[in-house]
Amino acid sequence: MFSKATSFFLGGVFVVLIGWPIIGVVLEIYGFFLLFRGFFPVAVGFIRRVPVLGSLLCLPGISLVDKIGESNAMV
Repeated sequence: MFSKATSFFLGGVFVVLIGWPIIGVVLEIYGFFLLFRGFFPVAVGFIRRVPVLGSLLCLPGISLVDKIGESNAMV
């Protein structure tokens, strides 16, 4: 019925509502990344083409953005 990503996201909302906000927010963030992992490479590719933001992404030490941008995981 629900995918793993949706379950984590909605489970996080439920956990926040029952009174454990930190654990709930962590579950929501994990579910969010699972839900939109196929969109992140598209977004990073677009940001690389924007003049000012693209030059910021080329600075040394920003390897996390490279890993996200090169991911080929399709949902």
